[in-house]
Parts: sequence; C-alpha cells; structure tokens
Amino acid sequence: MVGYMIHARNAAAMWWALADGHGELLAWTRQVRILQASPYHALRAIVLDAGATSEETMERVRALVLPRADLPRRIVEDPSGTLDLQPYGFEPRFRMTVMLRPPGAVGAPARDEPGLVSVARDTETLGIAERVIAAVFPPARVEADMFGRTMPSRVLDIPGWQVWLGRRSDVPAGAAYTYHDGESLGVYQVATLPEHRYHGVARSVMESILAAHADVPVTLTATDQGRPLYESLGFHAISEAVWWAPSPSGCPIG
Repeated sequence: MVGYMIHARNAAAMWWALADGHGELLAWTRQVRILQASPYHALRAIVLDAGATSEETMERVRALVLPRADLPRRIVEDPSGTLDLQPYGFEPRFRMTVMLRPPGAVGAPARDEPGLVSVARDTETLGIAERVIAAVFPPARVEADMFGRTMPSRVLDIPGWQVWLGRRSDVPAGAAYTYHDGESLGVYQVATLPEHRYHGVARSVMESILAAHADVPVTLTATDQGRPLYESLGFHAISEAVWWAPSPSGCPIG
C-alpha cells in the first residue's frame, strides 16, 4: 500500500468512528469517503486512492460538497498531493507534509516526570484537552457552548480513540488525539499552548503515544514547524497533502 493511503484510510476510519450514529455519510467507495462527523464538524471528502480516482468520482465530490453552502467548512483532503481540483470548483487552502513512522520502539523519554502525559479517562480531562486543542486549532465558529461538541464525551468509549493531555509543572500545556484503525495509528492535532512551547511538551506527548503503540505504523500530518520534531522521532515524509476548499465563486477555475 502506498504510504499516503495508510494515512488516508486511518483518517477516514477515524472520522467515521466519530460520525457513527451522529453524523452523515454521503459516499463510501474505494476511491473516496465523504462524510460529516456531526453538525459541528466540517463536511469532508477524503481521497483514499489518487491513482484510481476518476473524473466521475471528482464530479461526484463536486456535486455532494459544493452545494452545501450552509455549512461553515467544506474540505476535500488529498493526502497524495497529486490531484488538481480547480476544474471542479475548489481551490487549495493549505498544505502539510504527510509523515509515516514504521513500527518500532521509541528511545528513552527526554523527560521523566510522573503524570506529565495522561490519556483522558473522564469528561473533565477530555474537556481540558479539547480546550488546549481548540486554543491552537480554533474551530470555524467559536461559540460560548462549543466545548463538548468537537470532541464529545462519546470519544471516551469509541474503540481506537484516545485523547492525550500533556502537563508542564502540573499545568495543562499540550494535547493530541489518536485513532487506531486496527492496522495503523493516526496522530491528530498535536497542540502546545504558546506559553509552554520549547519546553519539550509536544515531544513528551509524542513519546508517550509512540511508546504505547510501538507495534504499528504511525502517521500524521506535519507543519514546517513540527516536522523536525517528528523526524527526530523516526518519521519520514511520504507526500505533501493538499486541503481543498470551495472557490469563492463555487465555479471551476481556469
């Protein structure tokens, strides 16, 4: 399997696990998944196999995603970074590096502080982690009662889902969440609050995650700032993913 496909399959499985019974599934094929995890999440199409993706499939993506102007976010994820979706009415919104780490043990932790990183087992810890992530990756709509929506309490009971909270001097400082789809582990939204950056918080969170899942390949998407950390932990770049959003006119470009 091509490396980016491992990431794409994990992301699709993760979003569907969250959506099951609460969201909407619009398309489920070998080439693409189109779904919305809940009314508070983006409508997203995830391209699973760019090499097999046909014009017919892209027209289907266009037909199912573009008309939903009532939604604040509509995203088409191309983890391969090889597709041109401008003819279908989308424009590239941002790019990140897809990275893969083969199975294997992680080295000795950079810091050995009891309780530094924990997995959320209750709604209080989950809520703290959600707020850390939202502070670094703010949602499209910030509302007073938004918490508990993007990361609802049901994730505590979803097989494969784990939410991680990192502390510095016993203060919440970083967070991330992961999803194990049975074959690989996906790491998502590794976040460190600005006042706690450059103190090893993200590294400690990642080391804890890798130590707990040394038996499977691990994937993530990295910003330029985060990439050196992930490379030092054994990840390597496999593609440059592109996230596409509807163009302002909603019409094909070019």
